[in-house]
Amino acid sequence: MLKKSAIAAALVMFTSSAFALDGGQLDFAGLVSDNTCILHVNGGAQDGQINLATATTAEVEGAGVVNAAAVGAKAEPFSITVDCSAKTPASTEANLNMSSVFFSNSQGTLNNDMSVSQAASGVAIAVHYVPSAGTFEQVKINDSTDIKNLTLTNGKATWNFQASYVKQAASIPIVAGFVKTNAAYTITYP
Repeated sequence: MLKKSAIAAALVMFTSSAFALDGGQLDFAGLVSDNTCILHVNGGAQDGQINLATATTAEVEGAGVVNAAAVGAKAEPFSITVDCSAKTPASTEANLNMSSVFFSNSQGTLNNDMSVSQAASGVAIAVHYVPSAGTFEQVKINDSTDIKNLTLTNGKATWNFQASYVKQAASIPIVAGFVKTNAAYTITYP
């Protein structure tokens, strides 16, 4: 009986040491909404994809770090529309704010996702609100005090924006590659 126990213990020790432990991290992001009002990005769905044209490293270098009142390289316009016309009582104003769980930085821009294959480095994406033609106000990602307020007309309003490439920081060199990032927008209304 003693021999069988020793053999069993040896097998357990041998098989236990043969296993490796690996793991990883799961990132989940989303939004739960009460859908009182209808939202559209570029006239389509509630979520949207903004594709910027290819920029050269020289164009991003020339754009420099984010400028609060000017867009960077290869600016791409997009809009977010809110339709509260069916809401009772009707809303007269709406507030928009942007955030990013993974990619925000202290300049209020969006860092590149460095986990993508052949990711560009030294590059960030700036988002600017366009309250009127030729006027730009930086949207500061993850700044809860940076709220873009609009008055609703017949329960509807549209925020116009521009997304562009900027330098992540003056001291970080730009290296060519792919750029991917994300942000969430939230709209509140009385």
